[in-house]
Amino acid sequence: MNRLIIFFIVVVSLLLSAIVYGAGIAEYTKAIDESPADMKYKFHFLRGLVYRGQGDIDLAIKDFSTSIQMRPSYDAYMRRGEMYFEKGAYNIAEDNFAEAIEMNPSIEAYKLRGLTYLVLGNLDMAIVDGTEIINKAPNTSESYNIRMEAYAQIGQPKLAREDARRALSLNRNNKVASELLVRNPEKIVLTGGASRLRPKGEIEKYRVWANNKGFAFSRRPEAGGSAPQDSQ
Repeated sequence: MNRLIIFFIVVVSLLLSAIVYGAGIAEYTKAIDESPADMKYKFHFLRGLVYRGQGDIDLAIKDFSTSIQMRPSYDAYMRRGEMYFEKGAYNIAEDNFAEAIEMNPSIEAYKLRGLTYLVLGNLDMAIVDGTEIINKAPNTSESYNIRMEAYAQIGQPKLAREDARRALSLNRNNKVASELLVRNPEKIVLTGGASRLRPKGEIEKYRVWANNKGFAFSRRPEAGGSAPQDSQ
């Protein structure tokens, strides 16, 4: 009995030190081999994080999957979803983020699933998730990024601009919002029915903020093709 208690204390100590200080593949593999059956899932998850940090996507997925099989968790689904996203398996990534949302409907989970919907071109669902993010954090500039981009892609530039302006009112350095306004300038209607684009000088005040593409909370692949046309 004393040996079992000592062994348990050693394993717990290793787990705590691994979380605080980090450990390598060999240490986690040893922990997996020597830990009780009901604790192995933790070390598979932690070793998966190391593989993730090293860029070894397949081995990370394998460890996260083993951890999920042993004991499903929000963190394991989230990290495995990220790995499938990096791998380009977007439909599987979406399923993992959905599982994570079922366990914990966090802003991060909705952001990653919404981003996945954008990449897949499932714009209606991207708008749904984007709206959920806004409802959860309406005073955070980045909360508007997914929905504004989905509105722009679906051919609703007026709604996209409204979200972008709200985002910029919260943080003038939101590059996603500023670039969207550059890509979707508001048209000014003149008498007689003619229209022209917003004067160049007005566009430039947004352009100076639009140096880089992408969402601040996550990387996403560069999207090809031309920018959507303003239909408003």
